[in-house]
Amino acid sequence: MAEHFKIEFATEEDIPELMKIVAQSFGDYPVEQAFGNIDTQEARKASGRRHLRAWRDHMEESRQYPAIKCVHTDPDTGKKTIVGFAEWFIYDRLRTPEKMEECNSLLSGAWLPEETGQRVRNWMQPLYDARRRWLSGRPHAVLMYMCVHKAWRRRGVATMCIQHGLDRCQELSVPAWLEASAEGEPAYRRLGFVEVEKVSFWIEGEEARFPVMVWWPPGWRVEERVAALP
Repeated sequence: MAEHFKIEFATEEDIPELMKIVAQSFGDYPVEQAFGNIDTQEARKASGRRHLRAWRDHMEESRQYPAIKCVHTDPDTGKKTIVGFAEWFIYDRLRTPEKMEECNSLLSGAWLPEETGQRVRNWMQPLYDARRRWLSGRPHAVLMYMCVHKAWRRRGVATMCIQHGLDRCQELSVPAWLEASAEGEPAYRRLGFVEVEKVSFWIEGEEARFPVMVWWPPGWRVEERVAALP
């Protein structure tokens, strides 16, 4: 039942469990493998440190805490289980051009050897360019790493995590951006996201394709629902 699920802010202590869900959900994606985000204990620890840094960086810039978790409470035993995780990077004011040129640290590849990191960044340049094209010059939100433990899928967990961020976006009247996975796209569409373009790039001969989707705040005119830059 829905009353047994609750959205809460994630904490540093939650990171081991959260990274298990992330690795389980995305560990087979070539782009995640290129970043070293694989499902091993050491890789999960390293990934957790990077996520924590990204949370702190975002708080320093925007004062908006990005990490949320969905917790299930067993009605019989009271046991609490983290069943979902999402990061909502919300910018409620204009970012400087210099900040818009910086990609989120989770996508920077800064932890990789220099040559490898540059190669990964070159692969992903179309994604970086699309974000800047649509988001520069306007407050906005970016949804990253929306994932649900495989044992708890199709129970409304993803909807709760997405809607939590959209409620905040509606309060601030800012558009929300994401690059959708095939599994997540139907849920995003149901909640009002629309596809605005597709981003594709090649990693070691394998194509990665992501529908770019935007949720527009109520009241935004049609002429406003376009890329921020030509």
